[in-house]
Formats: sequence, structure tokens, C-alpha cells
Amino acid sequence: MAKVFEIAERLQRKFKDVPGVDATDTLEWVEEAALALGYQADAEIDDRHVSIVLLYAQATGYDEIALNAAHYFKYTDAEEAVDKTMIAEQYRKLAQDLWTRYKREKAETPGFESSKGFTVMRRLDRPDPIRRRFW
Repeated sequence: MAKVFEIAERLQRKFKDVPGVDATDTLEWVEEAALALGYQADAEIDDRHVSIVLLYAQATGYDEIALNAAHYFKYTDAEEAVDKTMIAEQYRKLAQDLWTRYKREKAETPGFESSKGFTVMRRLDRPDPIRRRFW
């Protein structure tokens, strides 16, 4: 069992070199992940679910960083060129990869119901739209 703040400390070590990310950000992301997975914000997380909480929190963090980096710029001077426009795109790609890993790991972890979608039953009082006859 791991506390939310312990997981946030682990996440802070992963984001230590990212500018503008501090301990309050990582704690907020882990609390959001815990709540999304059915835990209370101050609850202990089951060891089987810690990696899922971390993946969710990391993906949330990368999404937030991409949103904050969306205003970056590009300029060219006579002697120098700076292009920071692709930073947000790179963070979005990282976040998308983490969301994919999160969904896969959550589906494979016991205790989480995997919802693969839904099925809409055919209504008996209406004709089948695919087999409709045109007379």
C-alpha cells in the first residue's frame, strides 16, 4: 500500500528536470488519478494499482505541460534562429503514449472492469435499418 504523497514524490523525481513543475503539481496530478480510479484523495493505493495511478498522473501532467507550452514561439534573426513551436506537440505525443499504456494496463489489472464499448439492442417495434425493403 502506498500513500498518495509517496506516489507524488516518485512522480516528482520523474519530472524534476521539467521547468515549471513542482511538488504541488505532481501531488495534484496523483490526487486526480486516485479520484479517477475510485480512491479517496488521502487513501492508500493498492500496490497492484500504483503503476496505473502513476501512468494516469504522468499523462495528465504531460497534457498540462503541452497546454502550457502551446504559446511557445518561433523567430529568426540575422544570426540566430529559435524554434520552440514543436515542444507542445512532443508533450502531446508523450501524453498520448501514456494514455495508451494506461488503458492497456488498466484492462489487464484485476479489480478494474474493462469496458470495451457498448451494444445497442435492436428495437422490436421498428424495422431493421439495414434490411429495410423499398417497395
